[in-house]
Amino acid sequence: MEQVNEFLRRLKPRLTRALWFALALLFLIESWLWDHLRDGLRALERWLGVERLEAWLEGLVARLSPPMALVLFVGPIIAILPLKIAALALLAHGHILTGVAVILLAKMLALGVEAFLFDICRDKLLQMQWFARFYSIVLDVRAWASALVKPYKERLLEGLGRLRAYAASFLGGNSEILRKQIARLRALVKSRRAA
Repeated sequence: MEQVNEFLRRLKPRLTRALWFALALLFLIESWLWDHLRDGLRALERWLGVERLEAWLEGLVARLSPPMALVLFVGPIIAILPLKIAALALLAHGHILTGVAVILLAKMLALGVEAFLFDICRDKLLQMQWFARFYSIVLDVRAWASALVKPYKERLLEGLGRLRAYAASFLGGNSEILRKQIARLRALVKSRRAA
């Protein structure tokens, strides 16, 4: 029994570090998605030619009180709730891939719309002291998560650099040779299939 307790005592700090690292990584992934989905939504807005929607929303938010701007900001989270319930129903009925796909799609859509709306509502939302404090905490958590993950990210990038250098030396510094060899192999396979 003492051996088990000693093992658990030694394991606990490692598990704690792994948990915090996983949480930091999830937060950074969510943060990255926030930034990129917002940009994607803006690109979609330009592609559809509805840039005036953003100007209209900015005008609307300028007339709203800070609590009403919060209602507008939180709206998409509530709006996707039926999609998430439908996804859970799909999961319950054995449609695992479809259910997970619906959940991910709903999450990404809501995250993109939230990021888009936050840019528009930020000034109004930050007028509320509790929201300003919460926003400050989120920024602090983002900085903490970045600092926690940074050494691992640097090691990963160093490893990828070494792998690239190894591949370049293996190919003689010319990846064109490999591309031509693969093209020749594909042509050979196609000619044998045709025969």
